[in-house]
This record gives sequence, C-alpha cells and structure tokens, in this order.
Amino acid sequence: MRVATFNAGIWLSYVVCSASAIYIWLTWQQPNRTALALVFGTGFAAAVVVAQLPRERIVRSRYREAFFLCWSVLDLALITLAALADGGASSPLALIFFLPVVFAAMSYPLRSVLLVGGLSVASYLTLALALGGASWSYEAVFTVMLSCTGVMSAWQARNHERQRIALMEVSRTDPLTGCLNRRGFEERALAEIAAASRRAGQGAMLLLDVDRLKLVNDRQGHAAGDELLRWVVRTLQRTVRPDDAIGRLGGDEFAVLFADIEPVHALEGARRIGVTLGSRAPCSCGIACFPADGASFEELMRQADARLYASRHGRPERSRTSTDERLSWAATLARAVDVRMNAEHEHSRSVADRAVAIGAALGWEEDMLGMLRIAAMLHDVGKVAIPDRVLCKTGRLTAEEFELIKDHSLAGAELVRGIEGLETIVSWIRHSHERFDGRGYPDGLRGQEIPQASRIMLVADAFDAITSSRPYRDALSVAHACEELRANAGTQFDPECVEALLSCLDAESGAREPGAHVRTASAGGRSRAADPAGRR
Repeated sequence: MRVATFNAGIWLSYVVCSASAIYIWLTWQQPNRTALALVFGTGFAAAVVVAQLPRERIVRSRYREAFFLCWSVLDLALITLAALADGGASSPLALIFFLPVVFAAMSYPLRSVLLVGGLSVASYLTLALALGGASWSYEAVFTVMLSCTGVMSAWQARNHERQRIALMEVSRTDPLTGCLNRRGFEERALAEIAAASRRAGQGAMLLLDVDRLKLVNDRQGHAAGDELLRWVVRTLQRTVRPDDAIGRLGGDEFAVLFADIEPVHALEGARRIGVTLGSRAPCSCGIACFPADGASFEELMRQADARLYASRHGRPERSRTSTDERLSWAATLARAVDVRMNAEHEHSRSVADRAVAIGAALGWEEDMLGMLRIAAMLHDVGKVAIPDRVLCKTGRLTAEEFELIKDHSLAGAELVRGIEGLETIVSWIRHSHERFDGRGYPDGLRGQEIPQASRIMLVADAFDAITSSRPYRDALSVAHACEELRANAGTQFDPECVEALLSCLDAESGAREPGAHVRTASAGGRSRAADPAGRR
C-alpha cells in the first residue's frame, strides 16, 4: 500500500503542476506569473527526482515516515508560496491545501495525518493573516472546511490502523482456538531463539498430538472435536507461564514454546502438561531444548517431532546424533558463553584444541579424544547462569561472587547430563576445576581421584586464560604461562599434564631450548594468575 501511495503521490504532483501551468497560461496578464511558473516548475522537478528513488527500499526503511512527512511539508511550502504569489487567501491555488491532507489519509499513520492536517490549516491561516486577499467570512469558511477534512482524514487513518492490526492478528491467530497459528508460532519462536542466542540463554519447544481427536470426531461429531481443541488450548493457557507461547500447527497438533527456561524445568513443565491434559485429551509429546538439541527452529522442530513419534508408538527414540552433530551444537553453545566474556577470543575452542593435544600426548584413543574435545568446549557452559556483573567484572571477585563462579561446574554438568550420548563427560565437566592438591571445587578431590580428562582441561584452561586478554588484564606471554604452569605443577595442576602441554608447545615452536620454559622462582608456589580464587 505504501508503494502504491508513493506512485500515486508522484502522479498527483504531475497532474497538479500541469493543471497549474494551464492556469498560469490562462491568467498570464496578472502579476507574478513568472514566480508562479518557477514554484510549480520546482514542484514538477521534485516529483521527477522522487520518481527516481528506490521506492521499495524507502518504504521498508525505518526512515519511511520521516521521508513522507518531509515530502508533505515540501508540498505545503510550495502551495503557500504559490498562493502568496497569486493574491493570497482568495487565490484558487489555495484549494490545493486539501490535497496533502487527503493524500496523507491514504496510508500515513494517525500521528502523521494529524501533523499534516495541522500544518495545512496553519499554512492557510498564516497566508490569510499575513496577506489577506479575501473577506474574513470566506477565510473562516475555508479554514473550517480544511479543518473538517483534516479531522475526517485522521478518522480514516485510525480506521486503517485498526484494520492493519486486525489483519495482523488474523494472519497469526488460529480462528478456532484463539492461539497462534503455524505462521505466528514460527515468528515468535524465531524471535525467542534469536534473543536467547544473544544473551546465551536457554529455551525449549514442546510438540503435542491429541491422540483421540479422530475418535471424538467420528463418534460425537466435529462440533465436539472443535470444543475439545478449544479446551486443550484453554488448559494449556492455564498451565504454562505468561511468557510462554502456544500454537496450533495442524488439525490436532499443538506446540508450546518455553521461553528462557532451563532443561530440567522444561521437562517438568512438559510432564505437568501431559498430566493435566490426560484427564480428557491424552497427548503424545516430544520436547527439544535450545541449544542442547539445536540452535535453529528447524533443528528443534525435527528433534521434538522425532521424540513425539517415539512417544506415540511407545518405544524409545533411536539416537540420531552423530559426533559431528554433537560437536556442532557444543560449539554453538560454547561460543555463546565466550561472547559474553570476550567476543574477540574463542576461549572454549582454544581450550579444546589444547586439551586434545595433551590427551594425544598422553596416549588417548581417537574416539575418546573426540569426547574430550566436546567436554573441553563445554567446560564453562554452566556460566550461562552467572550474571554479567559477576562474569565480566574487571576487579577481584568478592567471596559471594566467587561462590557464584564455583557453582558453574555443577550447573554445566547438570545441563550436559540430560543429553543422550554425553553421559561420559558429565563427571569430567563437574570436576574440571578440582585442584591436584585437593583445594579445588566443587568436591575437593585430589590427585588421581580427579578424572584425568578434568586434570587435562584444567591445564588447558589455565594456559589459554593466561595467554588471552580478559576484562581485568591484558594477555600475557606464552613463556610467562609456561612458568606459571610449571610453578604450580603438583599443587594446582597435574605434573604429568603440565609436562605433556609443555612438550606440545616445544614441538610447535621447534626452536625453543629444552627446559627453557621451566625457569621459575618457586617450583611449588602459587602465582596470582593461577590462583583459583583470583580472576583466571
């Protein structure tokens, strides 16, 4: 509609300028005809320029309303000048003041129509008061008529706005149940996924099939089936949270979007929905969590649909997740955490690369190295629950803030626990911040009690933390990192893992003297950069 209005405005300008040119020619003996010709020539030239602009791009731009308003203001200025040159308020050219008001009513929003109408009336009154040219009664009637046109145009603009809102509502709402239709639900889901990705949040999508709808339709009629569907939606609305969304995707298929929710709470919500609906409309259900089961709407729908199918047929879902797929979503989730801490450095990926190098040096098999890479990428995933004020703090953490940090390994382990195929790495992530001397967290394990994967990840994590920039300090050199690791080997770090990393670094550099990285003032001391209570 706005593009059509754009075209109409251009042709209207051509017609007005052409008709005015005929008027000027017929009244050429009167004064100021050259000035009038210049005014309408400017208007015609402006219309030609506007016709060359990219209409679709302007209409879809956020500056659209400003553009149309400027166009109307330019028209009003030219009309005022033309009427002024033609004798003032009595000039027939003053009738053109009605056109910008009616034109605005075609597609402008209400506020813009009111503004254009007010400016039109103000322009004519200014013309009448400054130059006159007509009796006060003529000017009064003209002003009233112009004002009435503005009011009617505003009323029409309000009707247009209400109709647009109603059409948007209808296009996104299921007419039978009043919940979102497939289009509306998909738009809402895409918006929530995008928001969750930006803030490193979580969410879930639940699919439901009403199992007995066909039976109800066959035995009791379609009216009873329709009432059952409406009851399902009313029940879902009472069961879910206000911020969650409900959509009808097909005849008997519904979906619930759990916004900003942890997987364990989403599963509890799905169980509660199943129990509540089961009294009258038993449903088959399938749930998928973001980002664990996918980072896009299509992936989440595919996973949820597969689980719904398995639920309907009473058999466990066959695992479809390959190592590459697990690595893909692990990378997506890890990247979301990294962005909150330092958008320019992929900490999780760097830790994973170092951990795999250490594991290979220690003789790990290829398949276990793949699991180690996933665990290392997810070792900090529990930090999604830590507030930015703590996670990005530039100074030293308080005792209370450090307690929040310490909980992230537990939160990460619980998040990964529910993912099929990753049971092995749950304990690795849980103990990824245990110290070799038993003074780590969360369980205070020491020495060989700590899984070797966790000891490897701690060394890789410390090395990357020291050699990368953080909110509270700049990156330090590789040589400094090597000294820190050797200095804390046997206390914070497993000496075997430290030596494996240093050997890998020696192999990478090719030029470093054996043992050059081991110089340190204290072999058993604790440095600031490696202090578990500091800001590593």
